[in-house]
Amino acid sequence: MSPPYEIFTNSQLYKLHLASIEILERIGVQIPSEEALKLCVDAGAEVDFKNKIVKIPQYIVEECIRKTPHKVTLYSRDLKLKLVLEEGNVYFGTVGFATRIIDINTGQYRSLNREDLAKLTRVADALENIDFQLVMGQPIDVPLEIAELYQWLIAFENTRKHIVCQALNKRNAEIAVEMGSIITGGKEELRRNPIMTFIICLNSPLIFGDGLTEALIVASRYGVPVWVESGPLAGANSPVTLAGTVALNNAEVLAGLVISKLVNPQSPFIYGSWSRSIDMRTGGVVLGGPEFALMRICTAQLARYYQIPSGGGGILCDSKTSDAQAGYEKMLTAILPAIARLNLVCGMGLVGSENIASFEQLVIDNEVAGMVKRVLNGIKLDDDTLAIDIIKEVGHEGSFLSKKHTLKFAKIEHYIPKISDRSSPDTWIRAGMKNTSQRAREQALKILSEYSPISLPKEVSEKLQSLILKLKTK
Repeated sequence: MSPPYEIFTNSQLYKLHLASIEILERIGVQIPSEEALKLCVDAGAEVDFKNKIVKIPQYIVEECIRKTPHKVTLYSRDLKLKLVLEEGNVYFGTVGFATRIIDINTGQYRSLNREDLAKLTRVADALENIDFQLVMGQPIDVPLEIAELYQWLIAFENTRKHIVCQALNKRNAEIAVEMGSIITGGKEELRRNPIMTFIICLNSPLIFGDGLTEALIVASRYGVPVWVESGPLAGANSPVTLAGTVALNNAEVLAGLVISKLVNPQSPFIYGSWSRSIDMRTGGVVLGGPEFALMRICTAQLARYYQIPSGGGGILCDSKTSDAQAGYEKMLTAILPAIARLNLVCGMGLVGSENIASFEQLVIDNEVAGMVKRVLNGIKLDDDTLAIDIIKEVGHEGSFLSKKHTLKFAKIEHYIPKISDRSSPDTWIRAGMKNTSQRAREQALKILSEYSPISLPKEVSEKLQSLILKLKTK
């Protein structure tokens, strides 16, 4: 395995660490959660209860880092699909939470509903290069206050892969854990074989939402993995410089780590980042630019420096549809985090700066991930792959095509795409001159008509639905 791509030296990483420590010690974090404030003051932090400000000293931060597990294993309903988050391993997944979708039949934007989310989840379940599913959409046809519970339900019912989703308050976090426990056979079994991860998105600069903090506490208490990140916008709610934004982001994530470790020192923790920038002409959020990809390298490096599993955005774009811009932005933001060995790279299936879901793009992104995985596998060099004996046998004018050696290594050494067209121009013309989006649409429709994921037992599905129904009837 080749070493990870890096942009900082160890001394620079230490300087970044000290900058984040200074932010936490001197400025502090606003945490409007009484339970979190009490945890912090009991640990020795300086707490201003009136203004809800916590200043966290260096020794607490570093002790919590030392307690954090270096490896996290994420499970799925299909136990063969476990993901081991440790140095060198890279996995690709979808991303959320789109509120609109490109209709697969009309090609037009419209609001995303539960049926759409279920179909997207089923297609992603079928695609071989999607390793986990961060729930892609937020359906508009459910009550907003329990929308994330429908997201969990739809994911549990439509994929066998590991699920990442949000919880925005204590009650919904408790119910989501109960849902996972029903599927696995109890809370202790869920802790041993976590089929779900909570993504906790903190606010910048330096403020934790009350509900998010409570959800972080709930998940940590039960030992359910938490993927804690913040998404500072360089030039808006964080410094315009990338180093300043990374330092702020790091401080926010470390503060989240402290809360998690004070609740449960052994709880699985994933160091995340969604740090990004604004377009200096329009003020819009930029996810498909080089700055976003560069900051994901920083994420991977800092997490490795702390010896903590990592995750962040990738295979993302600002293009509003599956066009050439989407292609180059998606590949840029896929390859850099991957070669930096970010453990979890998520962004598949969405366009328009994460606002628009697309079946076509989901299929295209599966191809992008497959290509990047081939790059990560590198080139194996040994006597068998050097093939000196075969070269001698073929000589000067022979062909390698009929050799067993070629058959043995053809699929191992060479990536075989599913929707990329490598035919001759004339063959392409005779086949109807279909572009990439058209071919991707055909594959998505084929999956929807032919593929069904492993379903939950009927009694389990009914129990999950009853938990939500009770809330709706209150």
